[in-house]
Parts: sequence; C-alpha cells; structure tokens
Amino acid sequence: MIPVLSRAQMRAFDKHAINQCHVPGVVLMENAGRGAADVISAIIGARTAGLPGHAARPAPHPAAPLQAPARTLWPATLPSSGPSGGPRAGSVPPPPNGRRDVEDARAARVRSFPVRHVPSPGQPATYPLNARVVVACGAGNNGGDGFVVARHLLARGAEVQVFLAAPSEKVTGDSRINHDAYVDLGGALIELPPGASLAPLEAALAEADILVDALFGTGLDRPIEGHLADVIGVLNTATCLCIALDVPSGLDADSGAPLGAAVQADETVTFGHLKIGLLTPEGARLAGNVHVVDLGVPDRPILAQVGHVAEVIRKETIGAYLRPREASVYKHQAGNVLVIAGSSGKLGAALLTARAAMRTGAGLVTICTWADAAPAMESRVVELMTTAIDPARVEASLDRALAGRRAVAIGPGFGLDERARAAVDHVVLGWDGLKVVDADALTHFVGRPEALATARGSLILTPHSGELGRLLGRSSRAIEEDRFGAVREAVALTRATVLLKGARTVIALPDGRMFICMAGNPALATAGSGDVLTGMIAALLCSMEPSAAASAGVLIHALAGDVWRAQTGSDRGLLASEIAELVPGLIAALAAGVDPLSA
Repeated sequence: MIPVLSRAQMRAFDKHAINQCHVPGVVLMENAGRGAADVISAIIGARTAGLPGHAARPAPHPAAPLQAPARTLWPATLPSSGPSGGPRAGSVPPPPNGRRDVEDARAARVRSFPVRHVPSPGQPATYPLNARVVVACGAGNNGGDGFVVARHLLARGAEVQVFLAAPSEKVTGDSRINHDAYVDLGGALIELPPGASLAPLEAALAEADILVDALFGTGLDRPIEGHLADVIGVLNTATCLCIALDVPSGLDADSGAPLGAAVQADETVTFGHLKIGLLTPEGARLAGNVHVVDLGVPDRPILAQVGHVAEVIRKETIGAYLRPREASVYKHQAGNVLVIAGSSGKLGAALLTARAAMRTGAGLVTICTWADAAPAMESRVVELMTTAIDPARVEASLDRALAGRRAVAIGPGFGLDERARAAVDHVVLGWDGLKVVDADALTHFVGRPEALATARGSLILTPHSGELGRLLGRSSRAIEEDRFGAVREAVALTRATVLLKGARTVIALPDGRMFICMAGNPALATAGSGDVLTGMIAALLCSMEPSAAASAGVLIHALAGDVWRAQTGSDRGLLASEIAELVPGLIAALAAGVDPLSA
C-alpha cells in the first residue's frame, strides 16, 4: 500500500509521533531535512558525474564567496529504479554553456510528474558538492526544514546562502533551534522582512545552481499576498533548478489548487507520505518530480491511528487480480458484455468500446444500438455481434439484449434525445447487474444525479471533469480545482463508484475508500480514449469486484499510454484503437509480476 494523506492527517501523524511515540519534533524535522539534503546531494552528484541525461559539471573550484557565475545543473532529473529515472518527458537538451534561459526553464517544466520513493536516506553523492544553493525560508516549520537542508548541504561542501522572508525573531520552536545551528556554524543568512528590497535574492538566484523553496509547507490554508507573494514571484523568475520542500509554497495540500501565488518547482521532496494535493493535475504541475523521504519512524502503527485519505494504485496489486484462466474456460465464462452505444454518425464510439472489451478478455461482446444505425455497424464488425433497438419497443428490445449478460457498458455515442433517455433509464436504473455508465448516459442524469442512488445493481460512473461538472451543477474548472472533494460529493449523491478521469485519475468508492492512478501521460488525450476505458472496465467486471475492475482498468489504460510513449518517444499522436491493442501484453506483464515499462 502507498498511502496518501490529507493536511489534517499529516498533522495528526506528526502529533502522534511526538506525543504518543515520544519522538521529539526537532528529530522529525532533522530527519525530514536530512532526507531532503540527501536527495538534493544525489541530484547535484548526478550532474557533476555527467550521468546519462545530465550535463557534466566542471571540476570543483576553490571555495569562495558568491562571485564568478557557476554553471547551472542540467536537467532536473534523478536516476533511480522508479519511474523518474532518466530525463523527464518534454525536457529540452542542455545548451552548450550549461545554463538555461527563461524559455528553456519553462520548457523543461513540461513533464510527466513521476513519483520516486526514497526507501533509505543516505548520502549518495561525491563530496565536496560543487554547487551554489539558495534556500528561501519562511518563519514556520517549513523554514525549519530549510535550515536543516542548508546546514547539511553546507557541511557537504556546497556554497549555501539562506534568505529568510521574515525577521529572525519570528522564527520559534524547533525551527529556531535549526536556524541557530545553521547560523552559529557559519552559514550565510540574509533577512528579507516585509518592506526589504528583494534585489539581493534576485542577484543570488542569477548565479545559483539550485533553489530550495522552504517558505510554506502543508499547513498553509490561506492565500499568499503582499510581501510573500512578491518573494514567490522572484523565485519563479529563477532559471536554476527549483526544489520544493514537502509541497511547493502556495499549494493547497488538500485540493492541489494554488492559494494565490505559488512556487513552480522542478522537483519536490515530500516528507513521510504523499500529500493528496500533490496528486491533482495542477498540484503535479507545480510540484514536478516528487521524491518521498521517510521521517525515521515506523509508519504502520501511526497510520493505524491517523488513517489515510487515499491509496496509490500499485502494479503489484493489479497483477494479483489478473489470475490465469482455467484451461476449460469457454467464451461465456470469459465474460459476456453488452455495449449499449452508438447512433447515426457516432458508430466509432460503440466500436471502440466493444473492441476494447474484447482486447481486455471478454469472450463475447455484443453492440446494442439503434435500428437505423445497426446496418452500418454490422458492415464494420467481425468478432463482435450486434443487436438493434426498436424505437417502437425500446424496453422490450433492451430486455432481450440484456438477457444472460454479465456486464453492460452504456453511453458512448448513444444520443441525447428522448428515446435515448428512456433507454438509459431502463438499463441504468432498472437492470439488476454490473454497469459502466459513461458519456451520453451520464448526461441524461444532469439535473437529477440523485436518481442514480436508486439504481438496481452496481454502477461505475466514468465522467471527465466536464461531465461531472454538469452532474453537480458547476463548471469543469471548479471540478478541477477540487477534484477529490467533487468526486466524494458525487459518490454521496449517487451511491455509485465514481471514476473521475484526467491526469491522476481518481476512483472513489461508496465505502469511503479512494484510489489514485499515477500512470499515464498526455498522449492519452485523444478522441475515443474514454470509450476504450469504458469497454475495458466492463470486461474486467466479468471476473472482478467493481472496485478492482475500476482500478485495473484505469491503471492498464494509463500504462498503455506510457508504453506507447516509451516506444515512440512522443506525447501525441496516439489513436484510441491503439490503446486497446496494447492491453493483452500489459495484462500478461502485470500478471507475471513484470513492470511493463522496464520489460
């Protein structure tokens, strides 16, 4: 299990460790800061050594004050056994002089947002570190983490300068201990209280290799304005590598939305556990590559007390769901799926859904569509069967088609007229079976989402943010600003499993559990991609519980995009039909315990 915590749960985690487990807060801060310093040291070391994907650094120069410009480290990636190894997607090649201009820096921040768990902090670098580091600290605990990082990097030979965006007397508690330790060990510190000129910070950033953002952590719950917003504005103009501590300053740790001004980081070192706000599309964009370092305390007993808000879907978990078939299995046992989809001019949606169900393992798939569209459909299918809906006898036609089916996928391209609404109501609300409800079928419940709570059988709803927004009566932008809150609200209204598609797809269950998919990339933003996912989940429902089928479908679908990008090197141009073609190989790899991206 990879747990994901909310702001309140992470606060409770720290409190339990301090009060019940008697681990002093200053020890937790030390462990967090040291772990972050280890990650930063490894990044510096990788570039100094000129590892693949990293520009080599010149030989170390004699220690000196911040004078002659140092070459910027390039690019912002750290090799590992996890998904963040190698250059990040969308990064640009290093320029001849090793430095990047503003446009290069912006281009390098277009990436795939991998997460790398750092299981055992160490000191994986060659010392002394050849880098100039600027640490921007706030007066709170995140600033205290920054002082720990600064002290460790200073001890390892880096040239470190700390800028405190407040008067020193505002720093108290554990943060004060680490402030004093850094200063009394000879660390350079410049105070930037409100009203102070930010020119010294701008000058230092112009010559820095690394910027460490330690202004605000997970405790921030108000918009950043005034002086601190100005400081963040300066940080965001830096062309050097930016590494945030815990979360980028200004990011809401729960919703993933920026609270006014927010730091745009290349990398984020988060402490203890993933924070849910890092796993939204906007949170991921601001955080960049995420590294998780432990706090030096056993997780299990504390998590048992404080809980977690979500879990990351793991390949190993999905692989365990994909059991080998018995040698004697026949097509009806393999899965009998009915796809109620398509209409004149929208046959492609039905075909994509049905073929995806076949490729995911359904033994028998039938497309049920309108009588005026059925002849055209029949001329385009080979392995699939078709059945027509008589507009004069909609319910009777559907009942015949539903007989003996294990699962139903309904909605893609089905239409929005009154006859379609009657058909959707009959199946979604009246049929006592396993149903995946997508596209037009969801739209028929706009203005009455609570009707879904009365449905017989089991529902999996698969909206994107626009469709969910229509169901909940708000804009797609509002949904994206609080994806987790929106999906929970949808579950409460419908009592269904709700799968909110997008970067970092979220699955929420009626029992309160929530799962997040970390795989996938922009290549999946292609017409028909959602139809393929609907068919995949319908096929998986024939052999799995709904929660497992939803999780497996989402991960396999996302991995198809990642495998395709690995094969082509592109983040665009993927056809929806190509997603389904990759599914059998992905199922085989996951079932065998093989990572499809390393095979």
